[in-house]
Amino acid sequence: MRKSHLSVSTALCVGFALLAAACGGNGVDNVDSFEKTLSWGDCKGDDAPKDPFQCATLTVPADYRNASGDTLKIALVRLPASEGKAKGVILTNPGGPGQSGFEFVRNAGRSLVGSLGIEGFDLVGFDPRGVDKSGGVRCMTDKELDTFLYVDNTPDTPDEKKIDKESDKFDNACTEKYGDALKNYSTEYAARDMDLIRASMGFEKLHYLGISYGTYLGGVYATLFPDRVAGMVLDGAIDPQGDSPEQQRTTQAEGFEKAFNNWVKWCEKSPEQCPFSSSDVKKDWLTLYSALDKESLVSNKRDVNHEVMDTATKAALYAESMWAELGRALAAAKDGDGSALLKLADRYNGRDDDGSYSSQNNSFYVIQCASGMEGEDPKDPKALLKKLKTVAPWYAREYEEDDLTGSWCEDGFGSPSLAQVKYSGTAPIVVVGGKNDPATPFRWSEEMTQNMGENARLVTFTGEGHSQILVARCVDKIAGALFTKNVLPKKGTQCAPDVPMAKPDWWDNTVSVSGVPLDSEVMNYYYGLKPIDSYAEHYAVPASVNTAFRTISAGLRSKGLQYSEGEEADPTVAKVEASAQNEWVPLQIRSGN
Repeated sequence: MRKSHLSVSTALCVGFALLAAACGGNGVDNVDSFEKTLSWGDCKGDDAPKDPFQCATLTVPADYRNASGDTLKIALVRLPASEGKAKGVILTNPGGPGQSGFEFVRNAGRSLVGSLGIEGFDLVGFDPRGVDKSGGVRCMTDKELDTFLYVDNTPDTPDEKKIDKESDKFDNACTEKYGDALKNYSTEYAARDMDLIRASMGFEKLHYLGISYGTYLGGVYATLFPDRVAGMVLDGAIDPQGDSPEQQRTTQAEGFEKAFNNWVKWCEKSPEQCPFSSSDVKKDWLTLYSALDKESLVSNKRDVNHEVMDTATKAALYAESMWAELGRALAAAKDGDGSALLKLADRYNGRDDDGSYSSQNNSFYVIQCASGMEGEDPKDPKALLKKLKTVAPWYAREYEEDDLTGSWCEDGFGSPSLAQVKYSGTAPIVVVGGKNDPATPFRWSEEMTQNMGENARLVTFTGEGHSQILVARCVDKIAGALFTKNVLPKKGTQCAPDVPMAKPDWWDNTVSVSGVPLDSEVMNYYYGLKPIDSYAEHYAVPASVNTAFRTISAGLRSKGLQYSEGEEADPTVAKVEASAQNEWVPLQIRSGN
């Protein structure tokens, strides 16, 4: 595998940040002049969130050591408190680095408020400096990303060799475009921006919800401003400051290896949900991977090669809810259709259907390098490679010694030092760690808890996946109690996965629909249903809303089943809903707890 900032940063993005961030803290200019009241108003733009969401822009120093110099604009979105005057502010970051906090609150804000019971707070998302709406860094164009993002590092054909060779010209693309300004996109500076957000909103302290890399950003903020923390929930923690170079390279490898093996076992035992199922799914995966390396599929004039398949697979390992989608995508690729694999990989890499990318690929790399997230070389790369091949043979199947040494950050970043998270305050902190988290394995959550002081509590999630906010109700309840009541869970608290409601015994003998079955995951999201609350099946019915509703309702009655048009439901009551959508009717039938 050839080392370049493009290919390596993409590989690391699959596992979020491997290392840590820089936090100098010395020689910072006085920034009091930047503390001013934010002007919240309607959000602008064709796709802007509507009322009650509000937007604002905050001006911050580009370089905190020269606060009178250039400035940057930070984009914010707020879901205002709906219960009188705000009791405080809950600031959020969804991770990456490079994920949009603006889009996170826009898309998940209402769910967060309802699930956590935080109606009394202002919920605020922001794009950190260098991310999307806050001056998103773009070292490469969308067209260049399309060409080089899934570059084949073991080129076989003349076209692949040409692309592989041409990708070298981007080794210094960020330095050539941004020069010394690259150093201003560090985690420390993002944390200082957070404090200006707090001050500009008029609060003495802030609450914070951080996910993945966002936990590290929260830890840096708490270390810099310990007296300004009201409480934090850090979900899927990353805290590698004590890792050796060997641990830095093996921790995630082992995490993804375990997650992949768990998916393989599930797929083999679940042929009805995983069309890729066989007696040896791992062997079939490797066979397909090898075939796509030799000859790519084509989808919308784009190659779907083994690198796309690898990215799609790792992306799906982040959440158990995506396992079935991966199985369907692999089965389709085996039959010659790579579009679903490409969709999974593109979604992970922030590519829209129109071919435009978010800034996350570039900002991921830039923030890591500006933050000092590149660790030291291992002392014995040969021995480390042997260990990786032993503990993570699938994940490290193509690793070579060269992949374990050498810098992947451009010289323009300099040599930023590594931050140390050490919170000295007394505010309550909850750290959520997953026993089967591939991206931020459990050990990091244990270390983060220790570094966040005596008032930090570790909550252990025993299920699959990365990050459990809005996934596990147990975690939501704990987070809500911390934000609203400053209540910490008991030491040793564990959260089990939510158990989906089973299909009722009477279902198959009662429910019969002449329509096309729809994907349950997608439609549950469309209707806002949670599998823990109800069992549902969805169909596309070629009829008007009224006709479809009357027909299905009459059918249920004829089988002796009650149905409800209201919100109340019980195991003996089916709820029927339908709504107009183009020329067909998406219709759900569900039974509630």
